[in-house]
Amino acid sequence: MRAAGLLCLALLAPGAAGAATLDVKPREATVGDPLAATIVVEAPAGASVEEGAIGAELGKFTVLSGSWAKTDAGAGRVRWTWTGTLAAYETGDLTLPALTIPLAGVAGAEPARTEPVAIRIKSVLPPEDPSAQGKPLEPADLKPPASIDPDFTVLEKALAVVGVLLLAAAIAWWLHRRYAAKLAAVPAPDDPFHRVPPHVWVYEELKRLLDRRLAEEGKIDLFFAELSRIVKQYLSGRYRVDLMERTTGEVTPPLLQAGAPPDAVRAARLLLERCDLVKFARVRPDAARCRAEVEDAYRIVDATRPAEPSLPREEGRGAA
Repeated sequence: MRAAGLLCLALLAPGAAGAATLDVKPREATVGDPLAATIVVEAPAGASVEEGAIGAELGKFTVLSGSWAKTDAGAGRVRWTWTGTLAAYETGDLTLPALTIPLAGVAGAEPARTEPVAIRIKSVLPPEDPSAQGKPLEPADLKPPASIDPDFTVLEKALAVVGVLLLAAAIAWWLHRRYAAKLAAVPAPDDPFHRVPPHVWVYEELKRLLDRRLAEEGKIDLFFAELSRIVKQYLSGRYRVDLMERTTGEVTPPLLQAGAPPDAVRAARLLLERCDLVKFARVRPDAARCRAEVEDAYRIVDATRPAEPSLPREEGRGAA
């Protein structure tokens, strides 16, 4: 029968340095089974268990693992607890010997001692039948071959994958037949600058606007609407910001954020505001004023166009 419970801690006599108890569970096991061992040492405050107090072997038992932990026991005392695992590798009624736990940290401290613990270790082999003593062992009858049921799991998974692939192919074919015409690639949008730099494009657009002579024909609204469109489209392409759907009051922040010169941005905003006056306030400038507005647009382009790289100086040019 396995013994239950921990051994009671020994009462310390006045002036004693420390007391220890040892408990092992279970008290009956087979060869090699792990046994949980607990050692509790109570000592005066400041006392500590010396390193190596528990060795690798305790009598006929092997220490598999273990460590110490410290807690406060109150009343000026400290409790050291060792928790570990033991194992025995021979059978019979064995005894875990009494242990002596050296203490340090307190002058003249006597070591703590435990009581021996009896443990029964049984063999892993079944007990022999006394009635079979002296009889020769007879071989047992051979067992028939074991039958193993076929495993179709891999085949079933492969067929399931093939089925899913066939279903996906059928859905793709149906979608293609139904929506091929609708999903045809749309042509790319036209490049408003026709693959030329924005400042080159805007010079041609402004010249074309003057050549149409809209102001001379009295088409003032159309003239300023075209001028506003040309300036916005140029600044959009030059600084890669979308200004076409923005109002005049909204063009300044994105242009300044994109790095446009502040003076040019202010001039562009004023020009667009004058275009708005013609569109909304019905202001009617004359042909000379219209041409002057185009000149202002040219100056905005000149102030914002990219700087042309300087040509390298020819070798020997300017030599004395």
